[in-house]
Amino acid sequence: MTGERTDTHPDVTHDVRELVHQVFEAWSSEDPELVAARFHPDATFFDSVNGQFEGREAIKAFYARSLDAWDDQRSRATRVWVDGDTAACTWTMTGRMKGSKFGDKLAGRKARIDGMAWISFRDGLVVHDEEYFDRQAPMASLEGQGFVLPRHGE
Repeated sequence: MTGERTDTHPDVTHDVRELVHQVFEAWSSEDPELVAARFHPDATFFDSVNGQFEGREAIKAFYARSLDAWDDQRSRATRVWVDGDTAACTWTMTGRMKGSKFGDKLAGRKARIDGMAWISFRDGLVVHDEEYFDRQAPMASLEGQGFVLPRHGE
């Protein structure tokens, strides 16, 4: 035995965890090219509010459009669980609303959105990213209401 590694899968748990953080750093970059570089050319991105996007170019275009609505957009994974080449994570996104898309009184207001993601990797790139968050959370956050839950029975 020469001491060389014979397995072809190094410590993927550590690598995948780091890859998740790199993806969220890219989402925070405000650079569509950097976001696109984290995704496989044939990747699928699903957002529970905005729908599904197939392929790196469609994902890049989706992100570029999000920059039309949000300024100072920052995203970070808050907890990460890894199983092989797949991770589940919770995340937080903050940003300032550009313009008056949701009304003049909300322009320039800061919002916070918390969500969850299921991300699979191949060769160090995202091949599938599924994101879930409450559709009403951005508006509630912009209006300063936080996350108000209905009373039992309402």
